[in-house]
Amino acid sequence: MNGWRPVTKRFIVFCALLALMALAQAAVPGHGLRAFLDRDHVALGDTVTLNIEGAGALNGTPDLSPLQSDFDVLGTSSSSSVQLVNGAASSSTQLGIALRPKRAGTLTVPSLIVGGSPTPSLILHVASAPSGAQGTPGDPAFLEASVDATSPYVGQQIVYTLRLYYASGLTGGQLDDPQADDARMIHLDSDTRFSTQRGGQTYQVIERHYALIPQHAGNIVVRGPGFQGQMLDTNNANGIFDSFFGDGKPLEARADDIVLDARAIPAGAGMPWLPVQSVQLKLDGLPADGNARVGEPLTLTLRIDAVGVTAQRLPEPQLPPIDGARVYPDRSQDTTRQDGGWLHGTRIRGFAIVPGRNGALIIPTITLNWWDVAHDHAAQARILQQVLQVTGAAAGNATPPIAPTISSANASSGGVVAHAASRRGASLWRIVALASLAPWAIVLTALAWWWLRRQKRAHADSLDSIAGPRAGKRELRQRALHAARRHDATTCEHALLDWARETKPGLHNLGQLRDALAEPAQREALDALERARWQGGDAAAACEGIARVFERGIIWHEARAQTAHADDGLPPLYP
Repeated sequence: MNGWRPVTKRFIVFCALLALMALAQAAVPGHGLRAFLDRDHVALGDTVTLNIEGAGALNGTPDLSPLQSDFDVLGTSSSSSVQLVNGAASSSTQLGIALRPKRAGTLTVPSLIVGGSPTPSLILHVASAPSGAQGTPGDPAFLEASVDATSPYVGQQIVYTLRLYYASGLTGGQLDDPQADDARMIHLDSDTRFSTQRGGQTYQVIERHYALIPQHAGNIVVRGPGFQGQMLDTNNANGIFDSFFGDGKPLEARADDIVLDARAIPAGAGMPWLPVQSVQLKLDGLPADGNARVGEPLTLTLRIDAVGVTAQRLPEPQLPPIDGARVYPDRSQDTTRQDGGWLHGTRIRGFAIVPGRNGALIIPTITLNWWDVAHDHAAQARILQQVLQVTGAAAGNATPPIAPTISSANASSGGVVAHAASRRGASLWRIVALASLAPWAIVLTALAWWWLRRQKRAHADSLDSIAGPRAGKRELRQRALHAARRHDATTCEHALLDWARETKPGLHNLGQLRDALAEPAQREALDALERARWQGGDAAAACEGIARVFERGIIWHEARAQTAHADDGLPPLYP
């Protein structure tokens, strides 16, 4: 009994001392706080670890925002240990902060507040990024870079290929992009992954492609990208544990720089300057039978496809001038796609072509100059001349087609006479008509007077069965203006032509009507109406313009004013 009492006393005293030591350490925050870097000289792009160590447990995670002015904070890790020295126990905690410098030079790692106590500030020397490769076959990781051409033209796309080789055990990392001051770099689609043997060792490979486009002639330095990662440290007993939490042995690699000699535009190159692999021109929408009709629009689509260029670098599709037709272009549609190695640019543009006369409508040859970089010479894409046969306009003094807005009831009533081709050539016809139709004219005029008394405002989309010498023009004028005020562009066009044919029966479309007008504002209003009809313009604004400028009548060229104001004689009768 007495034998174990001294041992028990000594054990109790020992435990009490340990408790007192723990209380003392807890009562003094930051006791034994120390900060250090794992190395004080690094290169730009390298990582460095800031270690903060303190006796006992560190109270909370410090505010890391002071580090972010000069460093990228990549992550943190912590560990703790307990030691017994000469019978005395001590514990410590270490916090590791992975940093990557943002710039070269002498940088200060600022003080951080940990557990209420500041850490000392530290000095880090950062050298410029190395220009040569870092890592070779046999190392845990290395990079290879290559280009498919070292002397491209300005504006020519070449392919920059980057391959990252790494051995098994890689737990994470970041692969940078190549950089060049005088070239545009575009990452092409997704990466390719495979495995290979290099130097007797098996590597996993990540292959990445970039479109590289020189912007200026002369030497261009493409700086090799870097790789920073972590690898499982098999020599560390905690290696598997560290890899599970994303930690591990730091790993770095860098590719060689590549120098390009960009060539200027050659003297024999055509314009526009388009250095590409291939070009295709395509014109769609031509009628299969080669026929067209006056006043009826043809919708054609011109397409440019090129390999080795973005859509924005392609010229806008254009049709050459087409004699005998009005052309209304639409906005182009631009797309750029990738196939993992090359850019494919496409521009598509629609055109509404409205024939204005009978006969052959010639769409001239369409050409596009480009530079064949595969064979290093000038080339030209072309679409050969196309010829369409246009019909539908009345020939000579023939009667123009009846506007489609005439109601079916009037069309089936068996009317007697259509429009006269011209007033100057209609005298004989009028004499015969007066002699043969006078009784009918009297009866019909009386009926029309009675009808108009009951229907003071006839509907704009139907024509009266007969009208007096001046009533016909007034009704057609009202019909055109009424359609314009209702923003009905289609009815407005037909009504304008019907109104104009009262004076000039030979007019077949808005283009001919426009050419016969003397008032610029009326010509511009017709242009706006045609754009609204065939190009998707603002129909409401165009119709309002028609109503405004035609309110006071149609203003013809002075050379035809005498014909325009000739109101004598019997007006044409409508069916």
